[in-house]
Amino acid sequence: MYQKINEPIEAVVIFNGKKVEPVFFKWGNRQYRVKRVNLVHSERQGRDRQYIFSVSDDANAFRLRFSTETLKWTIEETASL
Repeated sequence: MYQKINEPIEAVVIFNGKKVEPVFFKWGNRQYRVKRVNLVHSERQGRDRQYIFSVSDDANAFRLRFSTETLKWTIEETASL
């Protein structure tokens, strides 16, 4: 069951050609390593294109959002696997 979060996070990403892949992120006082990027899609909200990453580590699933207008990351949801 997913839990809504909607809090800002800090993320470290790699650029692979034109693709962006989160490697790890910091939420609160914890750091999470992304083991798998399961799905990526984008949405447009006015001028802002936002990229949504469904990612997981060994124990949890996360939905992360990146805004191209503000250049900020948000954790939207989390769930235990």
